[in-house]
Amino acid sequence: MSDSEPPRRKILSLKSGVAAPGGPPPLERIPRPAGAKRVVLRAPEPPPPAPPPPTGDFKCKPCGTRFDPPSELADEESVRCPSCNARLGLAGDFRADPPRVEKLRARYLKK
Repeated sequence: MSDSEPPRRKILSLKSGVAAPGGPPPLERIPRPAGAKRVVLRAPEPPPPAPPPPTGDFKCKPCGTRFDPPSELADEESVRCPSCNARLGLAGDFRADPPRVEKLRARYLKK
């Protein structure tokens, strides 16, 4: 180190057991009264798992997603895949008994 350089500051180490200046004070250990029981805090129980996704009666031919056609659509409205948004056919063709699969871009899955 030459005489023209200013003195260097001390390098602080994060691994030392001493807290850094200006840091939080160390935690104090509070003794338990004699005869007191130890209390163990537990995390709340996780919510029950979600029910499995409903399996539909139809399967989209373009992407393979299972779905149920919406029942609120009029017979002339188009049914679209909930996953890929492909136009699969008219709602009336899905509701026919048996479904008119030759006019649909979806496969009917028998239960």
